[in-house]
Amino acid sequence: MTLRRAGRATVAVVAVAVVASMIAGCAGNPPSFDRSHVVFADGFYLELLTLGPDRYATLYRVNGARRLGFGGGADALNRRISWVGAITDEHYAELQGLLERHGWFAGTVSTGGEPAQRTTRVQLRWPGGSRRFKLKGDSADIEPVRDLLDGVARQRLLRDLDRLPEAGEVLYK
Repeated sequence: MTLRRAGRATVAVVAVAVVASMIAGCAGNPPSFDRSHVVFADGFYLELLTLGPDRYATLYRVNGARRLGFGGGADALNRRISWVGAITDEHYAELQGLLERHGWFAGTVSTGGEPAQRTTRVQLRWPGGSRRFKLKGDSADIEPVRDLLDGVARQRLLRDLDRLPEAGEVLYK
């Protein structure tokens, strides 16, 4: 065997070992909830990212399959969602109504300008088209949608809240 062939064989063995270790390492990790878990489906997709002072950030993604994704803080800043849950038909219909009434489909969303350090970025897709926009400050057209999504996303906290003691409950005797 020549030195050149031995070098190629070594490179091949190392490459196979690296690929095998990558596969083994990924197989044991839990799945991350990123963009691939809440994507355009059943004719609808909404992404609402809000950035504020002191690294405040929230990210919501909703699709027509009634999936809601949420990311907060560093996850939102990195455009990752850390929780995925279901949105009921009633909440989905309410969301669609809010988007229609507040001009999201028509592109007439207004901004109030205060606080100026808050930025909201929106991506919206539906069978009739799509919109992307960025607003500075609060908006009477954004807040009702954000409030609805925030309320639905609070599902992620229910398990923890159920474990807390009731008011007046004696913890220690």
